[in-house]
Amino acid sequence: MDTLTDPSAVPRAIADSFLAWIPIVERLDGARMERGNGFVRWTSDVALPVFNGVITDLQRPVADGWVDEMLTPFDRPRVPLLWADVRDLSGLGSALRARGFEVARPAAMAVELESLPALELPDGVSIREVDADPQALHTATTISMLTNGFPEDSAAPMLRGVARVPDRGAIRNFLLEADGAPAAASTLVLAAGVAGLYNVGTLEAFRGRGFGSAISIAAMAAGREAGMRFGVLQASEMGEPVYRRIGFEAYGHQMWAARAAD
Repeated sequence: MDTLTDPSAVPRAIADSFLAWIPIVERLDGARMERGNGFVRWTSDVALPVFNGVITDLQRPVADGWVDEMLTPFDRPRVPLLWADVRDLSGLGSALRARGFEVARPAAMAVELESLPALELPDGVSIREVDADPQALHTATTISMLTNGFPEDSAAPMLRGVARVPDRGAIRNFLLEADGAPAAASTLVLAAGVAGLYNVGTLEAFRGRGFGSAISIAAMAAGREAGMRFGVLQASEMGEPVYRRIGFEAYGHQMWAARAAD
């Protein structure tokens, strides 16, 4: 992505960054993948959303029969799943809501990395990259999973999937510690020509101290040092103001929908 002045190019770059997660999910324990025209669908041995799901990248009218067909592998037996649509396809959210999904429309956001604010940490707070430290990497991944609604034991199968990715160096994890205690984490994905910010989370006991902003800036600064000009992310309604304060702007939305098992 060479410029942020073309609004039509930015959502595509953000979508392509998110699609870089496909090589990870296809390496989850027991992953079974299916690729079609404008979609990727997978199931795995882990009965949680993200470990089972659909990513769509297409523009066409939503038909009930098509939605039901896409959900068939998850219905017998019914397993939890995430459906992410990178184009925010009109009508898909309402169709999934009618089928028991909780639907969100995260903002697709981007920033020119040269404009990032400086990282300023108070005394007793440190941030480090932890990919070479298995124990710290597990801690960071656990924080990310817990703060994004997953159980603690989901960290191990996620780490196994990430470890199997051929370009492991393109996925970098950061851990913030306050007075020696793990407090926040983030993931940087270097793909599609941009620095993607994912899995940002702060443990509840440490919230309200600016740690979410700090761990985000640290990951984006690492992306800049890796040669990327732009950072991208998908922000929840709660997270969007945080990212705006550090320079991100919104360029549309994606659609994420999650459904639990019966």
